[in-house]
Amino acid sequence: MFFILTLLFIIMDLFSKYLFNLFLKQEIFLVWNFASLKLIKNPGIAFSMPISGLILKVLTVLIIAFLTYYFFKFEKKNKNNIMILTYSLILGWAIWNWIERIFFNQVTDFLKIKNFAVMNFWDIFITIWTIILIFFYNKIWTKKEK
Repeated sequence: MFFILTLLFIIMDLFSKYLFNLFLKQEIFLVWNFASLKLIKNPGIAFSMPISGLILKVLTVLIIAFLTYYFFKFEKKNKNNIMILTYSLILGWAIWNWIERIFFNQVTDFLKIKNFAVMNFWDIFITIWTIILIFFYNKIWTKKEK
């Protein structure tokens, strides 16, 4: 199930970026010009942080390796659907971003937030699911302490 979900998330990321590359020819303003759809090729990391090049490629491989190792070492036996979904989503996103960085030295971003960053849907999903993961672990750790 883990690998099927990971592959599904890779395909979804690829498909969303393909569609935006195909159809988004000019900036489209949303939400009172606070947000817009604008195609950007981002050489940096999530939320336009300025880390790029070999360091970012190595960092991405380390994240992929760590997530895979951690999931199979500690989480797989729990068979918790939230954990499976979270880890496969994060891993799928990391793998596809790594592939984009290897072949193109950049990732495709298309959601621009005024005075903040340009990102894609997966940056947002990863942020949300990472917060869910932190709350989930916090709940587990709190129960263990009691």
